[in-house]
Amino acid sequence: MKRYVADFETSTIKWDTNKCWVWAYAFCEIGKGNEYIHFGNNIDAFISEVIENPGIYYFHNLKFDGSYILDFLENSNFEYVESKEDKAHRKYTCLISDMGQFFNITFWYNQNGKLKEYKFYDSFKILPFSVSKIAKDLKLEEQKLELDYDTVRTQYHKLTEHEKEYITNDIQIMNKALKGFFDKGLKQMTSASNALATFKKMLSEAKFEHYFPNLTEIDGELRQSYKGGYVYLNPDYANRKVGKGIVLDVNSLYPSRMRNCKMPWGIPKHYEGQYVHNKVYDLYIQKFACSFELKENKLPILQIKNTNRYQENEYLTTSNGRREILTMTNIDMELFFEHYNVDDLLYIEGWEFKSINGLFNKYVDFYTETKIQAKKDNNYLMYIISKLQLNSLYGKFALNPKIRHKIPYLGLDGIVHFKTSDYEERKPIYLPVGSFITSYARKLTIETSQAIVDYSIKKYGKNLYIYSDTDSIHTLLPIEDAKKFCKIDDYELGAWKHESTFTEAIFLRQKTYIERIDGELKITCASMPKNCIRFNNKTKKYEYKIYSKDYISEFNIDDFKIGFSCGGKLTYKHLPGGVVLVETPFEIKEKTLKKASDMLLFNKDEKEG
Repeated sequence: MKRYVADFETSTIKWDTNKCWVWAYAFCEIGKGNEYIHFGNNIDAFISEVIENPGIYYFHNLKFDGSYILDFLENSNFEYVESKEDKAHRKYTCLISDMGQFFNITFWYNQNGKLKEYKFYDSFKILPFSVSKIAKDLKLEEQKLELDYDTVRTQYHKLTEHEKEYITNDIQIMNKALKGFFDKGLKQMTSASNALATFKKMLSEAKFEHYFPNLTEIDGELRQSYKGGYVYLNPDYANRKVGKGIVLDVNSLYPSRMRNCKMPWGIPKHYEGQYVHNKVYDLYIQKFACSFELKENKLPILQIKNTNRYQENEYLTTSNGRREILTMTNIDMELFFEHYNVDDLLYIEGWEFKSINGLFNKYVDFYTETKIQAKKDNNYLMYIISKLQLNSLYGKFALNPKIRHKIPYLGLDGIVHFKTSDYEERKPIYLPVGSFITSYARKLTIETSQAIVDYSIKKYGKNLYIYSDTDSIHTLLPIEDAKKFCKIDDYELGAWKHESTFTEAIFLRQKTYIERIDGELKITCASMPKNCIRFNNKTKKYEYKIYSKDYISEFNIDDFKIGFSCGGKLTYKHLPGGVVLVETPFEIKEKTLKKASDMLLFNKDEKEG
């Protein structure tokens, strides 16, 4: 099946608030030059050309461009079907998660008497970076150009030479990037799928099935042990300016845990009550109940989700005398008992696993060495491939078998809407590996963070630990002190790299902080359009401005606080024809956002989430 890169340019909400349309499209077979690019100025012509050229079409952010395709299909007498088994002329299906992530759209059409299949994939799921960043990182001849989006372009607009050049560059940037991936055999729909397929090939399919059998029947129980990274802000430093400090970052946190730690494998043995040490089954997941209270000078490390008693991102210091039911790997349990005083302890049940070292060594070593060599050789594409392959594998093991998806339908208002399907079951990969990898990762970050707390209190009489975020730590401790108890190395797998030194910083909450590094401000703030902040001297307000190259020097660090607002946050608005991006005010609010779907930020010129 041939593969193509495709892109749409579409109208904006400023042109028409009642509808939207494709005013330009382009597509090119991957591996071909500029002379093979197809241009057009409306979606009808695009679909007609696609029908003449069956294959897989990659859009960089299918959620945006795919909305126009779904609108076309729904308005052209195509019927949605749940399964590819129901394929027929003028039928279509799609894979859209219940969180609204677009993975693919597929339709079928009788062409010359034969039923042919046409697919649309999201290249952002393979290369999760903006087109502009990809071009820069790969040092391509083609770079992202500028385009005036305020210029009104009607339906069937005649493309100018500059507009053709603009869309040509976008096409060829993704063309060259994807060709590099496909030439390496990485042709799966997502980067995680690419990583898993490669790992299976290195290990062999038979060994994979042997070590990672199907645990569908107990996946729900085991899944309660699966948690994300450690992201914690010391409340002593919340919402206040601090002085000089350092940022430490782990070299390949998850790959290093896969490489250096024992992993569970095979069918586990269920037991009642408390785990009893077993030399063969030496890893376990324990379900237990207890009340707890944080020990003095210990970092809180426990979150309890999916309950109205606690906030989703709150690290707990006490259960207030309430006995809570917890499920943890033995790695997390050891940390839990180190950090908390525990009462009313009741061991309920658990699952014990055989352990093994080395299953991931070949995979991690290959891509680690490839990444290092690629950097030495200035092979930018191979460097990106290696980095994605290293970082994308661990999460695939925790694939949730219980899923729902979005089903599109055309409303009476002429707009494509979505309803959520019932829950469905799919085969899991092997959840215990995901649980233990993330447990080992949290252990490294938490133990290093706690070491900073202990050392700084002992030497300086105060806590100089500020913040942790999965694989990084921010502290006021000098690097010379950190080296005394922490492995600092720029390259060693699993060691801490001295990432940067900041001269001043403000930490508001998790994933919301600003640091001055090498004289420049670096902002981390979910959904904040940080690349486009600019202070308007006339209005005395911060505004949103595209391509503002000097925005950062004009930002006042003291303005970074709860209540700060600016324009430029872009959200989707569905209209007849597709979707448009609507600018809304951004504000750092008192409460953090809980839903991942509330934290999406779309870059106007890239149309990416």
